[in-house]
Parts: sequence; C-alpha cells; structure tokens
Amino acid sequence: MTKKMQKFILTKFRLYSLIIIILLPIFFICRSSYTENKANAAKNQFKIAVFKDREFPSIGMPPALTPEWIYNNIPKVFSIDYLNSDELADRKSLNINTFDLLIMPYGEAFPYKAFENIKEYIFEGGGFLNVAGKPFWAPMEKLGGRWQKVDIKDPYVSFLSHLGIKYYESEETQDIGLSVTTSLGFNPVRPTHGNVFPYRIPARDFSKNKEGMVFVKSWKNPYTKTSNKIPNKWCLISSIGEENPLNPKKPDAQKNLMDAIKYLSFPIIMHGLETDFASYYQGEKVEASLNIINGGKIKESGVIEIEFLDKENSVIYTTEKPVDLQPEREAILKETWQPKRFESSFYTVRASLKKNGIILDREENGFVVIDKDILKNGISIGIDKNRFIIKNEESLILGVNYYESKLGELIWLKPNLLRIREDFKSMRNLGINFVRIHYHHSKWFRDYFSQVVREPLDPYFNEADIGPLPSERSLRILDAIIQLSQEQGLIFCMDLFSLVPEEMGNPIGWLGLRERMIDKDKIGVQKEFVKIIAGRYKDVPGITWDLWNEPRLEKKDLDLLKAWAQEIIDTFRENGDTHPITIGGDSTIELLDAIDYACVHTYEPGEFNFRGVTAKPVLFQEAWNASGMSLNEEMRQKQELVKDFNAFLSTDAAGFVPWQWTRQARLWDNLSEAEKWDDDLGLCVHEDGSLKSAGKAYHELIEKIKQAGSHSRAGLK
Repeated sequence: MTKKMQKFILTKFRLYSLIIIILLPIFFICRSSYTENKANAAKNQFKIAVFKDREFPSIGMPPALTPEWIYNNIPKVFSIDYLNSDELADRKSLNINTFDLLIMPYGEAFPYKAFENIKEYIFEGGGFLNVAGKPFWAPMEKLGGRWQKVDIKDPYVSFLSHLGIKYYESEETQDIGLSVTTSLGFNPVRPTHGNVFPYRIPARDFSKNKEGMVFVKSWKNPYTKTSNKIPNKWCLISSIGEENPLNPKKPDAQKNLMDAIKYLSFPIIMHGLETDFASYYQGEKVEASLNIINGGKIKESGVIEIEFLDKENSVIYTTEKPVDLQPEREAILKETWQPKRFESSFYTVRASLKKNGIILDREENGFVVIDKDILKNGISIGIDKNRFIIKNEESLILGVNYYESKLGELIWLKPNLLRIREDFKSMRNLGINFVRIHYHHSKWFRDYFSQVVREPLDPYFNEADIGPLPSERSLRILDAIIQLSQEQGLIFCMDLFSLVPEEMGNPIGWLGLRERMIDKDKIGVQKEFVKIIAGRYKDVPGITWDLWNEPRLEKKDLDLLKAWAQEIIDTFRENGDTHPITIGGDSTIELLDAIDYACVHTYEPGEFNFRGVTAKPVLFQEAWNASGMSLNEEMRQKQELVKDFNAFLSTDAAGFVPWQWTRQARLWDNLSEAEKWDDDLGLCVHEDGSLKSAGKAYHELIEKIKQAGSHSRAGLK
C-alpha cells in the first residue's frame, strides 16, 4: 500500500470518527427524546376500560352487541383493556389515573359489589358509557359460581340518584328516556322555608341525538366540592333490544360507536353561551359570550362556528374562530353582531365545536327583538262577573305553572331563551292558554345568601342586581319572557312579591311573613317596582298579576293583607295598568272585594264548589299531582289529573292550572323532602321535552273542551 493510499484511508477514518463523535450524542438525545415522547404519548393516551366477565348476564342488550364487539371496533389509537368484576371493585385497577373512560356493556346489569368503587371513580371525574337501558338498574352478585340478581327495593334511590341520573318509561313502547341533573349535588341548601331554592349552580348539561344517545358534559365536578378536575364526558344509551344504535346488525353501528368515542375522548367543552341582554331594540348591537374549557391532559385545538339564526331557523350570520387551549385552561370567546336591521322577532345563537369537520359539542341560546305589534296584538284577558274573557270570548283558563326544566329560578339571572321559547311553543300545541311563573327579584339571590344561608355569594351569582329595583338587564329578561308568551298566545301571570330583596320584605321566602305588608319603607320600594312594570307593560293585553304566592297568614292578619293589596293595586291603577290582579292561595276567596279573582291551591279540586258562592272568578291556580319515575307512577298521575280536571269542571271554577310543566332535571332526590316534592310534581313533559302520559291526557281534555265550544264550560252542558 502506497503512502498516498495510507494517507487517504487515515483521512477517511478521521472523518468518519469525527462524524460518529458528532452524531453519537445526537443519536442518544434523539433516542432519549423518542423514548420520552413515547412514554408521554402513552401517559397522555386516552385509556378505556371495557367491563367483561365470564358468564355475566346482560339485560336489554341485542345478542350481537358484546364486550368483544365493542373492544374490537374501537381503534387502537386508544389504550383499551378489559376489566372483570373483581377489578371493577378494586380501586388499584379502576381509578382516574388508570382509565379515562369506563364502558359498561351489559345493559342494565352490573356487578353489585363493584358499584361503590365505580361511583367513586365517577365522583373523581371518570368518563362513563352505558350501552343500553337504565344504568345500574339490575345489581348482580356471584353466588355458588353463578351470577344472580340482588333484590333491591328501589334501584333509583340506591344507585341512580347518587349519580344524578333520572329515567322515564314510555307508555306506548319499551323505550326508556334518560336525563341527568345539571346542578352541583353538594351545593343546594336544604330549604328552610318552603320549596325556595336560590342556590342552583349549573355544573353540567345533557343532550340527546336522534338515535336516543344521551351525551353529558361537565364544566365543574358535580359531586366533589374540593375537586378542580373537569370530569370526563358520559354517553348513556337508553334503547332496549334490537333498536340499540350500537347493534352490530345495524349498518351505522360502528359509526355510532365511533361518534360516541370521539365525543367522549375529546376534552374541550363549551358552556354558558349567552348574550349581554335577553332582548334588544332596533339599532342595538348583540354581544355574545361563550366559555370554553380544555379538561384534558394535553394541548388541544379545534374550530368554533358561531351562527345567528332567525325564528325560521335560517342562518343570517356566521363566523368561525380557532381554539387552541392548554390542558386545564379556560377561555371566554366573544362575538359582536349588529345588523343594519333585525328582521326577526327572535334569533337563535348557536356555537358548534368542530375538529376535522366533525361537530363534537354544541351550545344554543337565543334572544328576543322587541316587537310592539306582538305585544299589543297578543292574546287578551278580561273579567265579566265570575268568568274570564279571553280574546273577547267567555273562556276557561287552562294553563300550567312554569319553571324551565334545567335552570329553574335561574331563568331570572341567566335564562336560556331558546328553551323557554320551545317550552311555550309546546304549551301552545297542547292547547294551553295560560302560563304562571314565580318572579325571583334579582337582588333576592344576594340577600338569601347574606340573610338566610349566611354564606359568601358564589361567583355564579355576580350577575344578580345590587339594588332592590330591577336593572335594565333584569327588565330585558322579563321583556323577553312576556313577548315569548304573547307570541305563543299564552296569558302571562307572574307573582310579584313572593321572593323579594330585603328592601321589599323578608328574603327568607313567602310563608307567613308580615313585614312586606306593614313596613312603610318596604311598601314604598314595592310601589316603585310597581310603577316600573306598570309603565312598561300596561299596553300588553295578555297579562295578569299575582301579588303574593301563598301568604299563609293567620286569620287575624287578613285585614292587613287586604289593606296592603288595595294599596298596591291602587298604585297599578294610578299608573295606567288595568290588568286583572289576584293573590295566590286559598285565603284569597275572603279578599274578593279587593282583588279581581280568587285562587285556590290544592291536591283535591273535588273538595270545592263555587257555584253561586262568588261574584268574581275563582281559579285553581295550583293543582298538585305527584308522580315518581316509573310507568306505573306516570299512569297513576295521568288518572289523578283526569279525575281532578273533571272535578274542576263540576266546581264552577273559571280555570285550571296544574303545578307544574316539568319535573326539574337539576334536582337531587337525596337532598331534601322539599326538593323531592317539587321534583315529583312535573306534569306535562319530561325534562328532555318529550310528552308525559299526563301531558297527553291534559291535551285531550283541552281538545274536548275546544270541540264542545270555545274553551267555555257552557259548551259541555
């Protein structure tokens, strides 16, 4: 070998050695980074547990829908493992660090001994998919090597109520409906005086798609006060048998499963979509806001589409905004819209969260545009002797009491106008012509906290008015609800001085409290409020005012009540308001020389007879028909309603108004008897808007009266 060749080889060797010296650290860095990234990917991977146990029975499941089918049809980009019944019961195996989602694939059947650990997993924020029927309905225990059903008197009380899950059963089919409470389970106080609930704080919501799949999202932990973790999402599939949307025999089964998994695994959620006012005048701009949260483990992105739709559901304006959120971060998105002219009296605001073109979350609300023609030309109410005159004809009042099913009294702070509008449209379709709502003065929320609960005001209630008289924001809410009622042909009734700020009375509630009718300073503030609403609504024909719900005073105080009522009524009249005025409660029959009509609240209308007794109308303003959630309970409620309605027709009363439109999905049945009482009295629709058996019967009874003759008892004779 020549020296030249040796020199060439040596040079090459040195060059390669240098390259190796340079690249070797890079290799180890890359290898370390790859290993670390792989570990982080595994750590951040969405982890799914599928319950599977040998010979475990299923209830309500199509035979082809097995744990294996679910396991095999979930893409392996997710981490998926089976857990048996012992592992479900073991906190080391099932906790929020080991799994993000638990899938229960045996329908209504579940291992009894595992429930406490499953409950704790859910309380801590674990995701949940139940594949068919009522979750946790049929507890199973292994005895002598065989799975057997455990005899539990009431599975709802034992299991579902702890999780805030409610159900109903269909009268015509085997269908089951499911819903979820929307407020914090630990936050509502036990009512001290009547069913007064000022403490609702929305924490989650639910929606149902056309396949009957109920999707649940949370923006607070509804179970654990100290937890800052945003709980993972749920999907509850109510279908029983072959109609299950995941039934492998259906062509869209795999797509439906993937839609559910995509929803459950995507960590960004939206909530609190609202506009700065509930109603607007021409020329004003609309400012919409939306809360967005990433409850996941990694940074996530998407696109939010904001749409404004008119009352015919035509899209008028749309825009898209990118979202890029770090884990456990929250943002507020705002959008301003000011058209040259509002062409519709109602608009829907819709926010759709998209990822790769797929909609993974949706929020909707709405707002009203004040329309003087709707307000002046709506339904009218008057009185002739002991009968009501509606739209210039003698007619019965056939109405309902109302709280919106998910928000209840919070409609006076942060209403969902779209849901209220849909409720009012449903009332109109049932033939209802009258809606009664308790008015909660905005400052009352603050005063209940400071005077009664004696706790600091929760930040959710910062929207509440600071002064005793309603702000323009609060009045715009009332404007919107009144216009929606008039648009749907509903007489609007609202009690005014039941739940008042301390400047108008005692904020503790409406039971036997004399301050509001003897304290001149408080009466003075009440009269200022009357002047405001009289001036604002005196030209709207379809209104009747209720001064006070259920005063429940001693007989010796009736003269005080009468004098107070007369003073308030005089203030209305002096300010041009001629609407009929009443007081809600049985004692009002003794006040007919001061008020325009009397109201009775009762379980048994048949115990009354007003024929020839009164010269003014008497209204059954609250008729109570309680019901549990089973189909037998709903059928009993229906029979009671029919009995009470027929009894009302024989009493010579001028109207019938049951309590209330729906049971309230935000309530927790294990908190207090007063809450359970209010929850059981939902009559017309379930909280998802579907018609109850009693609601169908009420519609049929109203139709019978219509066919007999113009909503008048005379037509039935």
